[in-house]
Amino acid sequence: MSEKEIKAYFKDQVRAIIERSESSPEGFRFYFTGHEPKDEEILGLLAVSAVMSGTIGHNGEAVSPLQALRRLSPSGRSDICREFRKALKSRLRELVPA
Repeated sequence: MSEKEIKAYFKDQVRAIIERSESSPEGFRFYFTGHEPKDEEILGLLAVSAVMSGTIGHNGEAVSPLQALRRLSPSGRSDICREFRKALKSRLRELVPA
């Protein structure tokens, strides 16, 4: 599985996690309204969510999401974290009453 495929998978996971957080008033989204999420917090949230999703794969290569997350380069992980922050900020702006 290539880095590009892994990043695409986790970017999809970021969007899904942010959307699922809409239904929980005590969810992580509200935890992050008071501070900028750290990379470690984002990666931890993705890791926990990934464990729940099973395996991912392409061309017959099935890996656990945790294995895929470990395979990402440091720049790949940073890219995923930037995507999370961007999606979170976008959702939080949408929630601010006009």
